[in-house]
Amino acid sequence: MLNKFLILIGLKQPEILDVQDDLLQTNTSKVLPSTEKRFIPESDPSEIMVHSTEDEVEIRALRNWSELEALGNAIKENNLVCIDLRDVYDKNERQRIKDFTSGMVHVLNSKFRIIHPDGVYLVRKKDANLTATERNRLESLGLYKV
Repeated sequence: MLNKFLILIGLKQPEILDVQDDLLQTNTSKVLPSTEKRFIPESDPSEIMVHSTEDEVEIRALRNWSELEALGNAIKENNLVCIDLRDVYDKNERQRIKDFTSGMVHVLNSKFRIIHPDGVYLVRKKDANLTATERNRLESLGLYKV
């Protein structure tokens, strides 16, 4: 489980490394992970998606600890992630999820704040901002109430 966690937060590489060799041999327009600091030659530059700080907030409503891997991937990949823990009824499980998220936030040099007192949190990268339109959208969904 520790290995999965380290891979999830990006501190350890997965055991299977043959995929990179296959990517290098094909002529597709793929971008290797940013830790590699190199690109594969691309035929169509429009296939590479660059996320800006104006992207929408990804909303993750968790019900239990087993859904945590998807949350970790969302935090690593997105600038803004809204975490809804209102359906996690076990107090200890909710605390474990918050502790895990706090650890990821610390490792990824991000911010973690409460946006609803009943258990909704916002994770954002330091350079990402919550726009007024996104805040209004979250309010209309009942997720933002400060």
